[in-house]
Amino acid sequence: MLLKQVMKDPICQPVERRYKKWYEFMEQNIQFWLKDSVKHTKEHCARVLLLSLVIAYQIGLSYEEMDALSMAAIFHDSRRLDDWLDKGHGKRAAEYYADYCCEHDMPFDEQTYYIMYYHDQDDTIGLSEIAKAPIVSERCMLLYKIFKDADGLDRFRLGPGGLDVNMLRTEEAHKLVDFAKYFLQKSNE
Repeated sequence: MLLKQVMKDPICQPVERRYKKWYEFMEQNIQFWLKDSVKHTKEHCARVLLLSLVIAYQIGLSYEEMDALSMAAIFHDSRRLDDWLDKGHGKRAAEYYADYCCEHDMPFDEQTYYIMYYHDQDDTIGLSEIAKAPIVSERCMLLYKIFKDADGLDRFRLGPGGLDVNMLRTEEAHKLVDFAKYFLQKSNE
């Protein structure tokens, strides 16, 4: 669980309960293949979860949309085979999510599936493929961008130059760069 100090930050307060719900769900239910990972851990997914929720709240998304982002965050790196590029881990994670929903009689959200499926692809591919999906809407495209930004904001874990801020897609993510650095620092203490 994230430090209480971070959760008391005014940026986090509006999403604290939703964050705790999905964090606990991840801890109790999601199995990660790459158990010895140093870069794509449950802690990384927890940071992506919080950053997704903060951006979604700031934009004014619905609770259903926040839940879709939350599921994408907690599943997205669960099926990695290595800590490097690992193209295809998004597809594997999306399939794990779909299977999990079916096996546990949980509602399946197609937007979550598509966001996760294409999160490891370049935006030109991801957005193009999502646009072909039968459930696609402008909201799904926005959720994809938010998720990619949240995942990107945690790239500081890769080193000081890990994030190219020019790659961020939303105004809200640009405003969270300093918070993301602070958040990672506190998570590592």
